[in-house]
Amino acid sequence: MSGFAAIVRFDNQPVDTAVIYRMTAAMDFRAHDGIRHKTGKTFALGHCTFHTTAESLEADQPLVSSDGELAIVMDGWLANPGELRADLLARKARLRDSSDAELILHAYETWGDDCATRIEGEFAFVLYDGRTRRVFCAKDHAGMRPLHYHWDGHRLLVASDIAAVLAAGDFVQTLNPDVMAERLVSEFHSLEQTVWTGVSRLPLASTLRIDGRGTVRRRYWMPPAETTIRYSRDAEYFDHYRDVLLDSVRRASRSQVPIGCEVSGGHDSSAIFALARRLKEQGGLLSPDALGFTLYGIPGEISDEIEYARDVGRFLGVPIFEAECAVSDLPWFKANVAQDRDMPFMPNSQSMINEVELVKHKGCRVLLDGEGGDEFVGGSPLVLHEMLVNGNWRRLGRELLLMRQSRGYKGAARRFFRFGLRPLAPLALDWAVWRFRRAQEPWGDHLGAGPHWASKEVRDRLNSMRDQSRQRDEFWKIRHPVRRKLTRDLFDPGFDYMRDVSARLTARLGVELRTPMYSKRYLEFIFGLPEQTRYRDGCRKFIHLGALQNDLPQSVLQRRDKAEFGFTFDRHLQPLAGLFRDEIPAKAPPEICEDGLRNLYENYVETGSGVWELWRIYGWYLLKSGVAGGSRP
Repeated sequence: MSGFAAIVRFDNQPVDTAVIYRMTAAMDFRAHDGIRHKTGKTFALGHCTFHTTAESLEADQPLVSSDGELAIVMDGWLANPGELRADLLARKARLRDSSDAELILHAYETWGDDCATRIEGEFAFVLYDGRTRRVFCAKDHAGMRPLHYHWDGHRLLVASDIAAVLAAGDFVQTLNPDVMAERLVSEFHSLEQTVWTGVSRLPLASTLRIDGRGTVRRRYWMPPAETTIRYSRDAEYFDHYRDVLLDSVRRASRSQVPIGCEVSGGHDSSAIFALARRLKEQGGLLSPDALGFTLYGIPGEISDEIEYARDVGRFLGVPIFEAECAVSDLPWFKANVAQDRDMPFMPNSQSMINEVELVKHKGCRVLLDGEGGDEFVGGSPLVLHEMLVNGNWRRLGRELLLMRQSRGYKGAARRFFRFGLRPLAPLALDWAVWRFRRAQEPWGDHLGAGPHWASKEVRDRLNSMRDQSRQRDEFWKIRHPVRRKLTRDLFDPGFDYMRDVSARLTARLGVELRTPMYSKRYLEFIFGLPEQTRYRDGCRKFIHLGALQNDLPQSVLQRRDKAEFGFTFDRHLQPLAGLFRDEIPAKAPPEICEDGLRNLYENYVETGSGVWELWRIYGWYLLKSGVAGGSRP
C-alpha cells in the first residue's frame, strides 16, 4: 500500500518544506518504490510509492494536471477504471495516461465534489485545487484505506497514517481522553476521533472539503435500505450472487504481477481463491496468476485448519503454499506503538507475518482476503421477523423447530420474541427501552463478577459518550430491522477503525490487501437481498454456499466451525501477569479500579475470557506511559 502526505496553508504563509519530508519519512515503510514530493508556496505534497498495477507505473505521484493547477496524491486502486475512463472520454477529457490517479484528477475536473460517487474501489486521496484555493479529500465507500488530518484554522496537514501527521512536530500533541477511555474499556463511539487530540480521521464513504472558511464533511454513499432483489427460485439467487462475487474478484485481481489469495480453509477466503482460479482458467483474471497461501496453527487444536486449506488445493488442482502461524514477542508490539503512535496490533492479526513473507517471496504484491463474508452473508435470527411479516409460516415453523432442538423451548421462545415479534413494535419503543437501560454497564458476564476495571470517572465519561452516540445515530430511521443491523455493522466505529489498522499492518508487512467482499457492487447486492437467502434452515451463508457448490470441496461447504487464534493472545498475556496484578495497580492511575483490573485478569486465568479487553488495556497503558510520545491528557 502506498502512503501520502499533504500540507496546505490558507493564510498565505509559505509552507515549511522540512515538514513534508518528516511526514513522508514517518511512512517510509510504504515507499517500496520511492518517495517523491511536490511543493509550491502554500502547499506541499508527498507520496510513498508502492506500485501494484501496471497502470500505476505510467504516472509518478504527486501527479499534477496539465495546467499545473490541480495536484493529487492517493493510495489504493480503482475497481471501475474502464467504465470511468469511457465516461470521461465521452465528455472530452484529455487523459494523458491510464493511471488511477489521472482518472480521479479528471473525474474531479468533470464532476467536482460529486466525483466520489463515480469512483469505485479501495482508495483515499488528497487533491489540491489551486484554482479555487481549496483541498478535496475522499475515502472509498467502505473505508478500506486510511486518511488522517489536523486542521487549526490556518494550516491543514493530511496523511495516510497518524504518525505522519504527528511527525509535523510543530503543534501540541496530547492524548485524547475520550478515545483513551474508549480503548480502555474496548468500546468505540467516534468515527472521526483518534487517540490524539486534534488528529482526526475521515470516516468511510465520506468526502472532506477544506478552504479558508473551514471544513465541510459529507457522506456520499449509503447502502440500500430495502429489499430490492427478488427471484422465485433459489437457483436464480445463487447465479446472481456468484456473478457479482466473481466480478468483484476479477476487479480486485488487477496487478502487474501474480496476486496472492489467503486460503484459510473457511467459506469466504476459499471462495475468493476458487473464483480467482476460475477466472485464470477462463482468461478473465487481470493479473498473470493467482496463488494460494495459508497458515497452519497448533496441530490438533482449534487454530489448526490446514486440512481444509489442503482440500481446497486438491479440489482446484493447484498447490497451497503453507506458512507457520507467527507469534511476535512483546518488544515487537511495543516498537510498533512507538512507530505508529497508536494502539498495538492485535496478536491474532500479526500471525500472518510468515504468510506475507511467503507471498512476497513468490513475487506477489497484492493479497486478496475473505473479510466481509461473516458480516454480510452470515445472516441473523432476524430472519424470523422477515418470515413473520411475509407470512412464510412453513419456513417460520421449521426455523423455530430447529431453534427448539438446539436451544430448548425457552431459548426458542426468547429468540422468537426478540427477533420475530419485537421488531414489529414502533421504533420509538426501542428508544424508550434504550433510555431505560442506558445506565447498565455494557460488558458481558464472561468478564467475571466484581467491580469494573475502569474508574467511576471513566465510566461516567463513557455514559455521556454513549448518550451522544445515540443522539447522533440516524440509522434508527431504517425501518427494516435487517437493513438497520447491516448498516450499523458497516458503519460501526470499531470495525471502521480496525479496517485502518488492518491496512496499516499489511502495509508494514509489504503487501497491498484487497477485500472483494467489501466491494461497492457486492455490498449493494447483499443489502438488497431477503434475509432468507442468508439464513435458512439453521444454516448461515445459505446463498454463499449454494452459489459455490461447484467451486469448493464438500469438506469446506459442510464446515460449520471456525479457527480461533486465542493462543496468540495467551503467549503474551500470561507473561504480562505482573503488569495487571501488580505494576498498574501499584501506580494507581486515576482511570483504573485496581481490584477490578485484578479480577479481570484472574477471570482470564480461570476461564480464558477477556483477552481482547486485557490486550487493549495493555495498549492503553503503553500510550499512557509515553511510549508513543506526546503528553498525557
